[in-house]
Amino acid sequence: MLIFLVPITTIGGQEDGTRGIRGTSLNDIPTNVIRRIYGKQNSAVRREIHAIEESSTGYWRTGIRGDPDFEIEYENHPFALSQKRRKETHRNLNENFEFKPLRIKFATDALEAQRRNGNYDDKVDFIINNILPRMGKFWSSALSVIPIESNLIIQSNELANGVFCGDSEFTRVPDSHLTTGVEDADLVLYVSGQPSTRFCAPRTLAVAVACNFDQFDRPIAGAINFCLDQVILDDDGSAHPAVVDDNVDVAIHEAAHVLGMSSNSFRYFWDHDTGEPRTSRGFKESTVECVDGKKRTMFLPDQNTLRFEVGANGQRHAAIVTNTVKTVVRNQFDCQTLSGAQLENQPTGTDSCTGDHWDERLFYPEALSGVISPSTNILSPLTLALLEDSGWYKANFTMSSVSPWGHGVGCDFVDQPCLVTDDSNKLVVPDYGRGFFCTKANGRGCSPSHHFKMGCTVVDYSIFSGNKIPVEEFQYFPGEPELGGPEQADYCPLYSSPYKNDVHDLDCRNSDNGNGLGIFSESYSENSMCFETNSGESRCYEAKCIKDEFSMEVNIRGEHHTCSKDFQELSVKVSDTGLLPITITCPRLSSACPDMFCPANCAGRGICNYTAIVNGTTRPKCTCFNESDSSAGCAETRPLDGRYLDDSSELIDDIEDTYFDPLIAVFIDDPSTWNNASWAWASGLFMLFLLIILCICSSCIPARRGRKRIPRSDD
Repeated sequence: MLIFLVPITTIGGQEDGTRGIRGTSLNDIPTNVIRRIYGKQNSAVRREIHAIEESSTGYWRTGIRGDPDFEIEYENHPFALSQKRRKETHRNLNENFEFKPLRIKFATDALEAQRRNGNYDDKVDFIINNILPRMGKFWSSALSVIPIESNLIIQSNELANGVFCGDSEFTRVPDSHLTTGVEDADLVLYVSGQPSTRFCAPRTLAVAVACNFDQFDRPIAGAINFCLDQVILDDDGSAHPAVVDDNVDVAIHEAAHVLGMSSNSFRYFWDHDTGEPRTSRGFKESTVECVDGKKRTMFLPDQNTLRFEVGANGQRHAAIVTNTVKTVVRNQFDCQTLSGAQLENQPTGTDSCTGDHWDERLFYPEALSGVISPSTNILSPLTLALLEDSGWYKANFTMSSVSPWGHGVGCDFVDQPCLVTDDSNKLVVPDYGRGFFCTKANGRGCSPSHHFKMGCTVVDYSIFSGNKIPVEEFQYFPGEPELGGPEQADYCPLYSSPYKNDVHDLDCRNSDNGNGLGIFSESYSENSMCFETNSGESRCYEAKCIKDEFSMEVNIRGEHHTCSKDFQELSVKVSDTGLLPITITCPRLSSACPDMFCPANCAGRGICNYTAIVNGTTRPKCTCFNESDSSAGCAETRPLDGRYLDDSSELIDDIEDTYFDPLIAVFIDDPSTWNNASWAWASGLFMLFLLIILCICSSCIPARRGRKRIPRSDD
């Protein structure tokens, strides 16, 4: 049996996915290797996972443990204190208790068993050596827990048929885990690779579910099943680094469902202030109207955790309303009236009442939304806030990234339509949606992070979905009700379609993409970003976020241009000659440079004041709930990458020569400063000068007259 320990370190994320564009056939749509559980293609898989969570054991249904006397050993757990003592000592989850990074161990016997099929050897190695270590390192760095003091012992009465973690097609738990337990672990993940038709739809890479819990309901074991037929490797068993990153992203996503991001986990959350369950035990069924409009009788969390609400457009949704989540989402959008963060109102499972992911329309690039983005997948402070509000974890917000999506735009981004019609009945993107939404199927723009070029996604649902058109509240195109963007995003058209077969060919940070003719003087490098232009397509240029000036500097042909406000237009000249004029539109600063605005959304420990005055100028600033906390983000903040500079003093123009610059230097510069091109021009001019002199001289010399022939006398 192979079990390996995940050490603690940090990793970075990456991006991938797919969408369909109006006017193309399904076979023409660019596709990529990663698929996540979403939409009707995988609804049956979600239904199977929900069935496991709701029906596999009595604990899932009632919240009452099969063995009420069973306890995991902790040396000093805050929830073990009596409520009276907590009140007397004013102790809560965040004080006086030693949280340590989550120790994750993987049991891979079931995955190793797939080696019997000779086609899976490389894929098993790929998952064990590349995917699991990085996924484990991320969560070990992102979450801390009160560590288990002795061995982690698995309870058989919470296993399927008393022996399987989650389902009989996943992993059979070793007997030793039921008796002596697992050393040095706070969470055991049982990894399998069963190509089951129940769990492996064509677009499913992996599924995950929790299968064991401690006395405070924290998941201590779970199953992850990788669909090996969906793992795409090169012939030699390797994979492009971007493909590795994509698979890691999906594994991180699925592990989050084990950790607590699941509609069936919310009712088990504990209050870290009171040390009591947020939802009383045992659970009681209630009949509710779900987000799809259907009434269901089911077990639900208390309203202190989840509430049903109706949006301005009449669409029903569920929202997580716990304190840290509420604070983070308010800071994300600069909307301090929000009651909480919306879950998906287009659930990824057809029988889901509330959804298991964040809403796609409001949290499009978030790693825990229901659809994988083709270009930008960000695990934001929102997901860590939810896991911290479970009461089981203390989050390290330096492992999150502020989402660029709707960042700092205001309440209208949340409450109002993504597209509107103007006075002339023309469809337009409102100011609050600019840079996020689009109207033309052939439009070209940028990904949410401004790292990728992207096409506008407009789908003709009369063709793609068998005449099932968007419902009335999501019909945006006048006279064309069949048109809309991705369904999970409330049919809002987004810049989400890669218009090349490999989305990474559109990555501004990939230097291999810069081998074109250079007509637009584009630059593909580590710090390059995507900019909208009037050239018919977005373009890539190097850019830096300047903290002190609260601006962005764009480097075009060696000359720096300043973006001091959102959507400022820069008139520049490009091409090798430097004579081609184009207009570049500056991005929304809060999207392109999100870390200049209240790091980590103030980690849910303060309010982001977007109108704060710092040194006489407006600068968004965290006002921490703890008045003695003077940190920038009310918690430790992540180090900024090379895209950010404290000031612009390091930026020096190094303007590229145009084709004619060396010629001009011949006339105005000292010959000692000429470069080779200038000497070449000088040589050419000298030869031309000599040729002209020669021509002039030859024209001044009289031509010799021909002599008249005198006939001889004998003629």
